[in-house]
Amino acid sequence: MLILEKILIGSKFPDKIINMNIEDDKKPLFKWFWSLYVRQHFGLLSTALIFMSIEGSMLGLLSYSIKFLFDNVLVSKDTSSILIVAVVIFSIFSVRAIAGFVHRLLTVNVCQKIIKVIQDRMVAHLLNMDVGFHQKNSPGILMDRVRADSKALSESVGEAFMTIGRDGFSLISLLAVVFFIDWKWSLIAFLGIPFLVLPILLLQGLVRFRAGENRDYESKANVRLDEIFHGITDIKLNRAEGRERNKFFAILQLTHKVRLRLEAGMAGIPAMIDVIAAIGFLAVMVFGAIDITSGSKTIGEFMSFFTAMALIFEPLRRLSNVSGNIQVAMASLERVFKIFEEKPSIVFPTLSSVEKKFDKIGIDFDSVHFSYEDKKVLENITFGIEEGTSNAIVGYSGSGKTTLFNLITRLIDPSSGLIKLNGINIKDFRLNDLRSLISVVRQDGMVFDETILENIRFGKPTASDGEITEAAKMAYVDEFTNELKDGLNTVVGPRGSTLSGGQRQRISIARAFLRASPLLLLDEPTSALDSKSEELIQKSLSNLAKHSTTITIAHRLSTIVDSDKVLVLDNGKIVGQGKHSQLLLENSLYSNLFKSQVEEKNDG
Repeated sequence: MLILEKILIGSKFPDKIINMNIEDDKKPLFKWFWSLYVRQHFGLLSTALIFMSIEGSMLGLLSYSIKFLFDNVLVSKDTSSILIVAVVIFSIFSVRAIAGFVHRLLTVNVCQKIIKVIQDRMVAHLLNMDVGFHQKNSPGILMDRVRADSKALSESVGEAFMTIGRDGFSLISLLAVVFFIDWKWSLIAFLGIPFLVLPILLLQGLVRFRAGENRDYESKANVRLDEIFHGITDIKLNRAEGRERNKFFAILQLTHKVRLRLEAGMAGIPAMIDVIAAIGFLAVMVFGAIDITSGSKTIGEFMSFFTAMALIFEPLRRLSNVSGNIQVAMASLERVFKIFEEKPSIVFPTLSSVEKKFDKIGIDFDSVHFSYEDKKVLENITFGIEEGTSNAIVGYSGSGKTTLFNLITRLIDPSSGLIKLNGINIKDFRLNDLRSLISVVRQDGMVFDETILENIRFGKPTASDGEITEAAKMAYVDEFTNELKDGLNTVVGPRGSTLSGGQRQRISIARAFLRASPLLLLDEPTSALDSKSEELIQKSLSNLAKHSTTITIAHRLSTIVDSDKVLVLDNGKIVGQGKHSQLLLENSLYSNLFKSQVEEKNDG
């Protein structure tokens, strides 16, 4: 087998040790799968099973009709029965064809419904997971779980169901024929089958292990592709096309190798059955010839038996492959189940103790600490922000500015300490209630492959076209959409690839105008704008801030000189807070930041 692999693959990757001690957890997993996704389709599956039984039983009827063809027509040379036998055989094939078509259609329909529900629930579950989970799991892996694993699971189970139903009834009907004709011939033909039990069990374990390994490598390939296509610009600028291709090809080599071993394991079971079938046929031909020459059996009985035996081993081979399909399904089922086992670390109350709506928001941080794993990010953060005020957070990169925003929006929770909105612990707010109070403009706000209109509507799904047009004007989106053929109905491409960074940022700002929330968080909202556009947007943001409590993460300190309060962060600690003029005199870090930016501007 190893020699064959090297010939087919042409690689020299080291072999992995196969762990055959695989825990058998099929029952609870299949019980979970059955109760949530399959049971509601019991009626359709039962109907499909009826048609499978019809299709399968036709093989037994076909093999038995061969007896009459030989004994009543060919041997006796009675041509009067030819038409009857021909009609019977034609009817058998017609009924079999119709039954096969119906049960396949029903089963595929159920499989597609199951895939749809699994993928929908997985996406809903993943959307509810917190940011920390998505930081640990790449989009490529999650896409593979949602699309490939759910599809492989449903299709493998569907194929196993059709095989067991159709070929199970075929096997029963054919066995009934062969034992009815001669039970001694039947026992001789199947004498070697008990010797297949142990090898098949061993191959089942191998197939399940290899199926899981194969899905892992396919996930790695999807992840690599996701990174290649998302990073295509950087790849080209660094002339890394060859390196990236080689990395992807190395994964393909490993995937090919594991897939070959999986297919070898799945093919091994029917191959062993064929060997046993050959031995059984040889023995039956010898004993059958003796019985025919002695006159105890007719040629028609022998041909009917021989036909049934020839037909038996094909469904038997397919049934032997069912174990392989089940092992493949188990590998995917385990991976799907692990996704649903993941629980979000941030839980919102389903019933809120907060009953009233707020027009303005005040914020209090009380001894807030936050650590990411073992790394301290924020330490003993305490400050207050009054309703309707304009505030700013400044500091060097990595000082914890964005982390503060993530805490206010509950994308993350503090390790200790309290955060309050209008004196109420933010953990007492329901998800929708909390997020409806806040509008966020991020420096890397996401733009989707939709129209500009729909991208702005993303901030408020119920907004009218008129409201969106007004928000676009306030964010100066109309400055560039007026030059586009389709205006606001222009499709922006994947991740807004047809727009500049400044244009994408204006769309994010337009969303904030549309939401008009009482708390506005601005994460360097004009970082991608030129000076002229920045001046225009600052005017609009000033108008928006009149109706909101505003907190701005500022890179250009000149934009926050009029703020009511400025918080100065350094290494996760607040080292100063106050007005701009006060901090210039009293805080050396703030003063140095401001002076360095003034010098840069003068040098420019």
